[in-house]
Amino acid sequence: MAGAKIEQARNGAIDLAHSAITRSYATALAVFADRAAMVCDPTADADIFAKKVARIDTGLVGGTTDLAAGLILAGKFRELAAVVVVTDGQSNDNDAALEVAATLKARGIDIICIGTDDADKGFLKRLASRSDLATHVSSKNLQAAITDAGRFLPQG
Repeated sequence: MAGAKIEQARNGAIDLAHSAITRSYATALAVFADRAAMVCDPTADADIFAKKVARIDTGLVGGTTDLAAGLILAGKFRELAAVVVVTDGQSNDNDAALEVAATLKARGIDIICIGTDDADKGFLKRLASRSDLATHVSSKNLQAAITDAGRFLPQG
């Protein structure tokens, strides 16, 4: 993800974090491509989150989308209520991602999926905790979709 999409994703993530934090959730952000990396560990401080997210210029660069690695990284946090997956591509290993997602779902963690561009709509519906937690939007609506994901967060 790069350019206008990364800007929309960044702004949407900040909006979502504000919504989550006001509902007493800590918020974290990981990025993934060939591998996954944490941008911000869980925090209940919206300003810290916004500063770290504002530094994102582009996602990790690579020829593949290792969604399973991103989900594994998220799953390392014990007190995890929800994971919001935002992608503009296809997972390089759908089976591995679905396996990790099943583990998270078994822990009672909601998985909310937002796809754009080349994201596979059917796969995202299977990855999400429920099919209504998966959406596919145009790039120009990415920020609004991420911001809106806050309404799907479990009641704390």
